[in-house]
Amino acid sequence: MKKIFLLILFMFWAINANALPSWIGDKPIKICKADQDIKVSMNWYKDSGALDGEPVYTSIKKGDYLGYFKRVKGSDKNKKERYWVKSNSYFISKNNKWKKTIVDEKYKGVKINKILKDCKKITYLNYKSKTPQSFNEIFENNYKSKDVELTGQLYLPQKKGVYPVVYIQHGTGHPKGFVNAYHKIIEEMHKEKIAVFIGDSYSGRKMKKSYWKLGLAARVYDGLSVLNTLSDHKNIDKNKIGITGYSYGGMVAFFTAYPKLLDLVSNGKQFAAYMPVYPGCDVVFKEPKIVNKPMLMLHAEFDDYAPTIDCINYVKKLQNNGNKIDLKIYKGAHHGFIKVQERQYFEFTGNMKNCKPGYVDDDGYWFYNDKSWKNMTELETVNAIFKECGGQGVTVWGTQEQQNQAIIDTVSFFKKNLK
Repeated sequence: MKKIFLLILFMFWAINANALPSWIGDKPIKICKADQDIKVSMNWYKDSGALDGEPVYTSIKKGDYLGYFKRVKGSDKNKKERYWVKSNSYFISKNNKWKKTIVDEKYKGVKINKILKDCKKITYLNYKSKTPQSFNEIFENNYKSKDVELTGQLYLPQKKGVYPVVYIQHGTGHPKGFVNAYHKIIEEMHKEKIAVFIGDSYSGRKMKKSYWKLGLAARVYDGLSVLNTLSDHKNIDKNKIGITGYSYGGMVAFFTAYPKLLDLVSNGKQFAAYMPVYPGCDVVFKEPKIVNKPMLMLHAEFDDYAPTIDCINYVKKLQNNGNKIDLKIYKGAHHGFIKVQERQYFEFTGNMKNCKPGYVDDDGYWFYNDKSWKNMTELETVNAIFKECGGQGVTVWGTQEQQNQAIIDTVSFFKKNLK
């Protein structure tokens, strides 16, 4: 039974699983920007000199950002290796007998380490959180797990001064797979003298895979823990903290607007502006009431993972109840448009689009698919619901134009509401 449970949950969340190997560390040493186009391949070799497996290709455009990471597993010799990471592809920074980065013939003579410039050092900021397995644990103040210390990345426009800040919360995929997208946002935010904080719900919990095991309640608690920590930072204006997030992180970006949670976790502190991006709106709080702060939701017209219609209906419900929220739908877009990626259809990845949307009830449990799911963890709930009404098949896709527009909309929204 346990194997079936894990298989179903893996199938449901697998779309956002990060393709980067677990032996690449979670924390980048630095972030650098490419000053020209280039294409490279990561190649492995046997002792005989023959290729060992298929190369990993990375196409880099001028202006792209890459992270520089340690190898954290293997022999002491292997742990000295360093890797460049862009999205879900990677390549070694210094060749050896068994591993080599080869520059495409079109760019013959170009040294990859020479074109990655404008490097940023990273300031890491710790924040304490909890790992509730349902909202009931939060509502009852009865936590079944120990506190956890998480670490995020803080990017200030300058070393000195007090700044507004935008907090970015990742989805199911690890944030190291979104270096390029996040740092393009940071570049534009810094032009407006707005700081950026990147949350990380996984590394502090020692999670290297199966990220779907971390439920919504824990992620939302992390979000409010970030709010508490940033509010006390000497370089942050505590009255000008905004939040955005993608997919699961998008749900964090609107669940942290529910007054009941703010009273319980952040002593009533609120984010100054909220921007959830292609969140799932099939599970919300029962009472259609959020804080009196601006919220802009971005969604994809053809999202078959977090169905757009659920958010259209929920936004209307919130608006009719007097809440300040707007919805912008990207025409022709699919789930995942913040990252430039080829269109992919995951035939066996699970979805809930055939289920009837529901809510978190007053006790902190789900009411979903016309049924109450009491005294269960979120993972147990999702597993049970999926067996009732779950389906398969999910599309992800992101174009450069869509990413560019998302960055413009993000900067414009927070410039208006945080300055």
